[in-house]
Amino acid sequence: MRGSDEFTDEEMAQIEAETRALLARWGEPQMAPPPPDLSARVVRQLSGVTPTPTYRRPWWQLWPVLPLVLLAIGAWGLWIDSTGPALLVGGLETDTGRLLVTLTLIAKPIWNLWFATAWWLIPSLFLLIGGGWLWRKLIIDAPLAEVE
Repeated sequence: MRGSDEFTDEEMAQIEAETRALLARWGEPQMAPPPPDLSARVVRQLSGVTPTPTYRRPWWQLWPVLPLVLLAIGAWGLWIDSTGPALLVGGLETDTGRLLVTLTLIAKPIWNLWFATAWWLIPSLFLLIGGGWLWRKLIIDAPLAEVE
């Protein structure tokens, strides 16, 4: 099925003929053969050029930011406005928005129960996250012993 913005082959031929007629009035540029060593000259000029280095941080190095973003969006949905996170992805009209509202509404009673009974575990959660970060910095990122 042909869309309304597509031309048929006959229409394209007619448009091309009209364009060539317009260009011929102003002395359409004549095609000239390219120089015989054009590609060799281009390659010679490119071989001495070094690209400028651009610093791009690998995406996996941003892993500490993701939990904070999720925590901020979750807190916004739990304590401020349940539909707030859904508005980031198109509102309640989209499936993703409805999913986020559903997850927020499911999480509200769980978080309220946890804060009512186990609020004292929050510092231990931060200690656990900090301990994991410290372990990674000290153990995982440490260079291995050199073997001679």
